[in-house]
Amino acid sequence: MEKVTRRTAAPEAILKASRRELLCSGAAAAAGLASAGLRSLFALQTGEELVPFIDYTRGFRAEAQASNPRMKCFDLRQLTLWTTPSEEFFVFHQTETIRADAARWRLQIGGFVERPVEFTLTDLLRRPDRRDVAMTLECSGNSGTPGIMNGLVGNAIWTGVNVASLLKECGLKSETREVVFFGMDSEKEKKWEAGDAEYSSPHGRSISVQDALASEVMLAFAMNGQPLPAEQGFPLRLIIPGWYGMAQIKWLTRIEVLDRRYEGRHMARNYHSLRAVETPEGTLWMDTSISRNNLKSVIARVTRQRSGERFEYKVAGAAWGGPARIETVEVQLDRGLWRSARIDHRGGDFAWLLWSYDWKYATAGRHTIVSRAINARGEVQPTRDELRKRLASNREDNAQWPRQIAIT
Repeated sequence: MEKVTRRTAAPEAILKASRRELLCSGAAAAAGLASAGLRSLFALQTGEELVPFIDYTRGFRAEAQASNPRMKCFDLRQLTLWTTPSEEFFVFHQTETIRADAARWRLQIGGFVERPVEFTLTDLLRRPDRRDVAMTLECSGNSGTPGIMNGLVGNAIWTGVNVASLLKECGLKSETREVVFFGMDSEKEKKWEAGDAEYSSPHGRSISVQDALASEVMLAFAMNGQPLPAEQGFPLRLIIPGWYGMAQIKWLTRIEVLDRRYEGRHMARNYHSLRAVETPEGTLWMDTSISRNNLKSVIARVTRQRSGERFEYKVAGAAWGGPARIETVEVQLDRGLWRSARIDHRGGDFAWLLWSYDWKYATAGRHTIVSRAINARGEVQPTRDELRKRLASNREDNAQWPRQIAIT
């Protein structure tokens, strides 16, 4: 089948047009962000001050690792906005950051389709089905360990086009089973099935065709009203709301439709969890791939402000994830009663909510504070002991995260 190529202009003209279209996209999206909640919610007020956590150590650095893999954490103590600024957004990828040439870049769609297609960036920018999606993106390896401090997470508004509309234009063949998304980055690996010969393979992940056709799955070219930064996948990345970050391929350059399973390195031998399944015969521990994110809340900061002769304290944080809407967030002080927090801002089914709790009668000394999220199904964010009874993994950590402060 002959591949269809969208022809718009010469490379130099494409580059100029792409920049112009992206800037227009940024202006339009930015105008909508204000109504979507891009405002300072937890900025320090006059006389308000941060209370230091005593559980941060020298092991935590926002710029955690330069390469192999590249890792940058978001310092949750800086959480003041519902949307995470692009320059503060976490970064994790297996390879080096790709610096793509927008004029030369193409997105190819092929495999089990009736009409293989190639798009330029300008083609995608000018499509009528472009839209914005607010989504919290979390790395499956995010945790409260000292080096990470739950900093592999961020919330942004992503602008792009639906995957489903592109696939339907190409015409999916009846044999279609999976859709693979490949980035511009690649890794060398010895392939045992080829006698340990070394091959260079593009970084890729697959999802079922049913998941690929879901209305919320999109290809994003902008983030928070601006073109994607290079570290976030410019010129194009996959966005799958409600899934962990490993599935959301950056520097996307090819979509391959398959009639069988894709078994790339990061599908077949990485990003797995060992999960407990209860049967009449007892617990069955089953290897499963990581996909959708889990119900979770975190305490990001504690502040205080003088009220008369004493201080009043506020605990604030975020909650996200899971299979149902988060209904409540609760806070526990020093293993006491669970108390309801205030929901300060919601902004979409796939975006985190921001919450806070007014702690008026704090006493001097060391205190342990923890939060938990509860969703519409009645599911409760687990303690670490509860989590370990059903999940044996160093990923997908959604356990309650106790924080410690000292009041003098």
